[in-house]
Amino acid sequence: MKLIWAQVFALVLWFLITVIEWTNNPKSNPGIMIPVIIRATEALSIFLISSLFILVLENIQTSLNKVWIRFLLLLAIYPGAMVANLLSLGIRSLIGYAPPPLGSFFFIHSLHFYLPMLLVLVTYAIVRNQIEITEVRENKLKAETLAQQARWVMLRYQVNPHFLFNALNSIRALIGEDDKNARRIVTELAEYFRYSLTRDKATLVSLKEEMYAVGSYLEIQKIRFRSRLEVVTELSPVTLSCAVPVFSVQTLVENAIKYGMKTSPGTLQITISSFQQDDILRIKVTNTGKLFAGETHSSGNEGSGTGLKNLKERLKHLDPFSQFLLSEEDGHVVAQFDLTVKALENETMEGTDYR
Repeated sequence: MKLIWAQVFALVLWFLITVIEWTNNPKSNPGIMIPVIIRATEALSIFLISSLFILVLENIQTSLNKVWIRFLLLLAIYPGAMVANLLSLGIRSLIGYAPPPLGSFFFIHSLHFYLPMLLVLVTYAIVRNQIEITEVRENKLKAETLAQQARWVMLRYQVNPHFLFNALNSIRALIGEDDKNARRIVTELAEYFRYSLTRDKATLVSLKEEMYAVGSYLEIQKIRFRSRLEVVTELSPVTLSCAVPVFSVQTLVENAIKYGMKTSPGTLQITISSFQQDDILRIKVTNTGKLFAGETHSSGNEGSGTGLKNLKERLKHLDPFSQFLLSEEDGHVVAQFDLTVKALENETMEGTDYR
């Protein structure tokens, strides 16, 4: 709607200027009616042809900041101006204001349509650029809000019976029998809480830092489940400094343990991997077992369903070209997301000095 109003504004401005100029011309003295009617037919023609230009530009979804796009557009406007000229002549003939034969003057007269079309498209480009800037700003604010929500979701996970209560129970069971592992759980639990509480304003963290928190979480779970849980990490070194949404890998790992323990026969095997190809960063968490209904259809009271939904929304707002996949392949559940590395370069990211 803003683009249409911008187009109308540019044409109305051109219409008023040209009508006033024509009516004040002492050589022709045409009165007011003829300039208004003829300029109105020309404005209508320009509006229709420039609308086609705008429709094409909107559909190809390219950036007008590219020099070659601007150059091609400047060249294409003149053929469009000739079409607008022909359309205007046709409308004038229909309403009884046919002009005298133009002949070769037609090509020069088409320049009269070139300038207002250029004005319309320049106005369109300015408004479109402002809309894109506003959308980027709004998406960033929404992503930060979702990250804040994720923090509170994670805090809820920590204090619910599914994690904190079980961790405390494990500590109680180990005291006196395995004091070393009891101390390990306390240490990892403290590190896990510290990460959550000190990342309350972060939208992004490095993959290296995210994996520190995931490591603390997994250490607790490996002590709890002992031989029932095996974890393998296959992280490409080049990806460790890449930015990822805070709590993103943590959400995938928690999902894998929560549902993998319910569906995996025997030992639950989890593999966390990452690699980068060109500008694409891929994070993948694979676990033995099957897709569980709660993973994709959990209610608001189910932790992992809410966490995955939150993560997918944050990924989309941080990078519109991001991809999220949750699938089952040969007895394994695969959860992965792809991010465009360059799309996150301007975002605020915490450092890698967590430990």
